[in-house]
Amino acid sequence: MNTTSGKGGGSSRPTFYIMRRKPGDMGGLFAYYVFFAGQICDALKKGYLPVVDMQNYPSIYLDPNLVGKENAWEYYFRQPVGVTLEEAYNGENVLLASAHWIDGDERPGSGNAFFENTNGLLTEWRMLVKLGLLQVQPKLYEEIISLRNKLFAPNDRVLGVVLRGTDYLARRPHGHYIQPPIEYALTKVIEKMNEWHCNKIFLASEDAKIIQTFKNIFQDTCVILDRIYIYYDEKNALPIALYHIKRENDPYLLGREYLSQVLILSTCNCLVAGRCGATIGAMMMGNFENVYTFNFGKYGMIGID
Repeated sequence: MNTTSGKGGGSSRPTFYIMRRKPGDMGGLFAYYVFFAGQICDALKKGYLPVVDMQNYPSIYLDPNLVGKENAWEYYFRQPVGVTLEEAYNGENVLLASAHWIDGDERPGSGNAFFENTNGLLTEWRMLVKLGLLQVQPKLYEEIISLRNKLFAPNDRVLGVVLRGTDYLARRPHGHYIQPPIEYALTKVIEKMNEWHCNKIFLASEDAKIIQTFKNIFQDTCVILDRIYIYYDEKNALPIALYHIKRENDPYLLGREYLSQVLILSTCNCLVAGRCGATIGAMMMGNFENVYTFNFGKYGMIGID
């Protein structure tokens, strides 16, 4: 992991490891989650104290007027080891972690071994969640779980389904996992519902076309969150992060809705999913009886793990 030094100090003082993303990054909340998970692991191996800075680096989850004033990470998650950003920057030893993805860095979801839990790799990454290093803010957690309990009866067996559309399908971003055709995904969902004896579906997607297709076929069996879904303009093919909803507090609500989908996914009995940040997050937070993820390689890198 590449780092750049901040202030130096005595070796007996703790070293604060500031984690951030490059300015103007258009990644979704769980792209940050995956990125920081890798850096948290790296920091702890080196004896550093990891601290997330989504305050001084603009993102789609922070109102531009609040840059430098509020930490968007703390809207949704606690700081990994309870150290505040102010405390970290005022420390004697400060390291700024790389703000970019670096080939070869360890992070969850980077290959088949994670999704198949080869040699317990997924189990190891789940420890970050179990140890509270990626803890959802408790009040927000309670609100989302309360919503989940209103959506499903106690005896429902729920199949979580994750399908990315919009810019994934139109832009085919290099190095990202190829998403399944909707027709194939439907076939696999029906197959696994029967095989795993599920009576409900919880569908997580941002794409209005995918939502409508599932609702037409499964009707009330398919449960979705009450949020705004996107009808994507494939001719313009803008990154999904550039689609904004005209409503008060939209940056925060975008992240809350995303987190709500992933957290509810993590409570499902089983999972059928395209490989993406939401799937990785749900697999780290949850403990599914059965999992099937679509594996068609990566855009521009077919056949490469």
